[in-house]
Amino acid sequence: MRESEREQGSLNSALKLLRNVSISELVYQQVHERILLGELLPGEHMNENRLATALGVSRPSVREALRQLEKDGLIEITKNKGPFVRDMPPEEAWELYDIRASLEALAAELAAKNRTENDLSLLAQCLKNMDGAIARGEEPAIFDHAVNFHRLVAAMSGSQNLVDMLKSVWGRLVLFRSKFSRLHLGEPGNTEEKRILAAIQERDADAASALMKTHIIGGKEGLMRHAQEHEASAGRKAAAVGRKQS
Repeated sequence: MRESEREQGSLNSALKLLRNVSISELVYQQVHERILLGELLPGEHMNENRLATALGVSRPSVREALRQLEKDGLIEITKNKGPFVRDMPPEEAWELYDIRASLEALAAELAAKNRTENDLSLLAQCLKNMDGAIARGEEPAIFDHAVNFHRLVAAMSGSQNLVDMLKSVWGRLVLFRSKFSRLHLGEPGNTEEKRILAAIQERDADAASALMKTHIIGGKEGLMRHAQEHEASAGRKAAAVGRKQS
C-alpha cells in the first residue's frame, strides 16, 4: 500500500471515530485531561464562556460535559457561582487510597494469572524507561512511567470492569495529589515495581497481589507525611503573617 493510501485510511478512521463521539464527550475529554495534568487546580473556577471559546464549541456542550465531570466527582457546581475543580479533603483521599490498594492488588493477582509474553515485554520496557528517567533525574518522566506501569498491570488483569473502577479512583485521587509536587513517595527508584513484575512473570498471584498492596499503601503513607508537612508549613506562614499584621 502506498504512503498516501495509508494516510487516507488513517484519516478516514479518525473521521469515523469523531462522528461517533459527541461534541460534549470531546469537551469532557479535554477538560478531564486538563484536570489530570494539573492545568486546572483544586478550587479553581471554571468559566463556561472561556472554556467554550478556548475549545471552539458551544456553551451547552461545555455545560453538558461539566455535568458529567460533576457526576465523576471531579468538579462541584455551586448555585450562583458556577463550576469549580473539587478540593478533596484528606480523609476522602486516604479512603480512596485504601480502595485503590485493594483494587490494584486484585489487578496484580489477575495479571499474574493471565499475563502473556507481550505483556511482560511492555512492563519490562516501562521499567527500563523509568530507569533511564531516574538516572537523568527527570521527576515528571519518572512519575509518568510509574503511572503507565499501573495502567499496564490493570489492563493485564483482563477485567474491563476493574479497569473502569480504577480509572475513576485514579482520576479522583489526582485532585488531591495535584495540590502537592510530583514526588516519588515510595521506595527510592523502582525496586518495588521490579518485584511486582518478577512475581507476575513467575505467575505468583499471591505475591503479586501482596506486593502491589504494600506498594500502594506505602505511597499513601508517603503522601500523608507530605500533606501533614505542607499543612504545618502553611500554618506557620499564616501565623507569621498574622503577627506582622497585628
